[in-house]
Amino acid sequence: MNQNKIVFFCVGTGGHVLPVINLIDDLLQRGIEKRKIEVVTDIRGSQYFKDRYIDVHSINIYRSKTGMIGYILNILKVIKSVRLIEKKIDIKNCGIFFTTGSYIAPLAGYLSWRHKVKFFIQEQNIYAGLGNKIASYFKSDKFTSYPNTININRTNLENPGPVVDKKIQNNKSINNKEIIIGVQGGSQGSEEINSIIYKYLTNNTLKNIKIIHIVGPNNFDNSKKFENYEQIEFIKNMSDFYSSIDLQVSRAGGGVLEAVLLNIPLLLIPYMHGTTSTHQLMNAEYLVKSKFAKLCSNYESLEYKFKKLEQLDHSLFEEFSKNNVIKRGNDFIVNKIIDEIEK
Repeated sequence: MNQNKIVFFCVGTGGHVLPVINLIDDLLQRGIEKRKIEVVTDIRGSQYFKDRYIDVHSINIYRSKTGMIGYILNILKVIKSVRLIEKKIDIKNCGIFFTTGSYIAPLAGYLSWRHKVKFFIQEQNIYAGLGNKIASYFKSDKFTSYPNTININRTNLENPGPVVDKKIQNNKSINNKEIIIGVQGGSQGSEEINSIIYKYLTNNTLKNIKIIHIVGPNNFDNSKKFENYEQIEFIKNMSDFYSSIDLQVSRAGGGVLEAVLLNIPLLLIPYMHGTTSTHQLMNAEYLVKSKFAKLCSNYESLEYKFKKLEQLDHSLFEEFSKNNVIKRGNDFIVNKIIDEIEK
């Protein structure tokens, strides 16, 4: 059978693109040839695929800013985006369309229906975004990172767990003389989290804790020089980061499950604006309820916990669960892909 190509549809920043990169790496390790893989993305997403030597199509795809109404009112722009994709990809040899959500997902769903191509959806959050919600009503197999994901058509839905970089690991044991806190705000960094950390550093002196702070691309600030503080713009090898820290401060997007898989306790500051706020709050609530995380809704909450750690008070760590019910979903999904294209 010639229809054995896999086309991944992913756009935007790391939250949607990195799971695709992780799946591609796993597929290549399993012997799938690069020529059988294509990626449809946008300008931001294309930056993640530099030097990977696979077919990457960067397309200016219509994006609705008003939900479903925007797609209906701008149907001609949607049609134009569909035609651009059809011209770029090798449709006649496609066996699978795979999307990780966002505004490209409904287009991937429509194309799968129109060209009778198997359709896979991967959702990273406990509350599915609009793109995957719409896409899920096309005939598809759906894979979720969180148990009991909502806001999605549950037909043919399975929960194998998140798709993460299988190389990441955490070999660190807690040092009774120093506690190392990792801080990150997602692939692009977080101005809010950066500001909170700078405020704490300005008001307090670090003695028994060290902070490793990933500030995000173009956010490095040479004026922020503090004792026991390391500022990093971007880390390519996250395994080095995770192996260095005892606890992580971060947003509550889908990527936060990497730390959960490694049994790294979390202090979460969910994004509170726009559509992203719903899934981040619900992710955080699940993780707090499961005792994988603590919620820090304001600066005072974070400062209180940091000061306890500064006193080498390890009682905070005892409040986190080590009974991890989250498992990697990579192998399950990769097996599904390979089974389909080898039919």
